[in-house]
Amino acid sequence: MPLVYAVAVLTPLGQRAEDAALGGVRESDLFGSDTALNVISVPVILLLVVVMVAVAFARRRLAVGLGAGVVVLASAATSTLVKHIAVRPEIAQSTTPNSFPSGHATIALAALFGVLMVTPRRFRPVVTLVGAAYAVFVANQTVVYGWHRVSDIVGASAIALFWAAFVRAVGPVVDRGVRGDRDGAVGLRRVVSVVLVVAVGVALAVAIAALVGALGGGAHDHAAILLAGRLASSASVVAVVATVWFADGMHPRPVQQSS
Repeated sequence: MPLVYAVAVLTPLGQRAEDAALGGVRESDLFGSDTALNVISVPVILLLVVVMVAVAFARRRLAVGLGAGVVVLASAATSTLVKHIAVRPEIAQSTTPNSFPSGHATIALAALFGVLMVTPRRFRPVVTLVGAAYAVFVANQTVVYGWHRVSDIVGASAIALFWAAFVRAVGPVVDRGVRGDRDGAVGLRRVVSVVLVVAVGVALAVAIAALVGALGGGAHDHAAILLAGRLASSASVVAVVATVWFADGMHPRPVQQSS
C-alpha cells in the first residue's frame, strides 16, 4: 500500500494518470442504483458485527466471532485514519480532493473476510463468490461515480487483507478439530479457484488492452482510460479475495475424532 500511495498519489505522473480516468466519468455511465454503496453505513457495519458474533456464539466459537468483528472494525478504522494521514498534495493541476483509500471498498472486503471466518467450510465457496461479486460491484461504482481512483481501491484491498491475515495469524483458530467443519464438494472448491484466477487474468488483460488503446492515438481517450481503471480496480479486489481463498484452502483440514 505505501508503494501504491507513493507512486499514484505523490507523483505528478501518478496524479495525471488517475485523474485522466476521472475525466471519463459521464452521467450516462452511472449505474441506475447506488444501493450497493448506500448499504455500507455505520449502523449496517455494527449490525454485521453483531450478527457475526451471534452466529459464532451459536456455533460455540465466540472467539472466532470476536476476531471477525476485529477484521471489520479495524479495517474501517484504519481506512479512515489513513485517509486523514495520507494527504494528497495537488502537484498535477488537479482540484480533486483526497480519496485514498476507499472506505466503501475496504468495508466490502473486510465484511466478506469476517463473514467467511464464521461461515462453515462447506458454505464458503458460495459465500466467497457472492461476496467477491458484491465487492467488485462496489469498487466499480465508486470509480464510475468518480468517487475514487484505482489506487484508492488497491489501498482498500491492502488494508482489508492485512487485518484478515493479522487476525487469522494471531487470533483464534477458525477451524477446530473436534467439531470441525466438513469441506464442501471438491469440485465446487475447484470451480471457485478457477473462477477467481480467470477473473483476475481477464480483468488485467482487458485493462491493459484498454489502456494501450487509449494512449495509442494523439489524444487520450478518457472513456477507455476509465474502463481500464474499472477493470484494474476489479482485478485488485478479486486478487485479494483469491489470496484469502487459497490461504484458507491450505489450512489443515479438521479431523473428526472417533468416539
